[in-house]
Amino acid sequence: MTTILVCGGGYIGSHTCLALAQAGFTPVVYDLSNGHAEHVQWGPLEQGDIRDRARLDAVFAQHRPAVVMHFAARIEVGESVKNPGAFFDNNVGGAITLVEAARAAGVEAMVFSSTCATFGEPVRMPMDETHRQAPSIPMAAPN
Repeated sequence: MTTILVCGGGYIGSHTCLALAQAGFTPVVYDLSNGHAEHVQWGPLEQGDIRDRARLDAVFAQHRPAVVMHFAARIEVGESVKNPGAFFDNNVGGAITLVEAARAAGVEAMVFSSTCATFGEPVRMPMDETHRQAPSIPMAAPN
């Protein structure tokens, strides 16, 4: 079976793992496991931080995933306003580290989950990828 590395085992990640398992894939969850370990039911759990390159390299070497699905971002809006640097470090720095580790392991496919907060207040509904970008909170800003 094809292995998929699912970074972030929370709400979206756990539902993704269920769908992957039902479709015949083996999901491997990579997560800090601060409250989500009980949701890992369809494959192994590897504990780690997406900013930890050595740990990521070890997980890639052990499981050899074909695809990475990235849901391991911090999402607390209030905290992103209070401490935007911590969010940037995890959400941007961590994503860069994850991409570099995946590339080094030969993984050529990645799904990146973002937030609709990058669009700001909707100009039209439903919103799609062509909607204008006007983030109103730090965690949604591109820099």
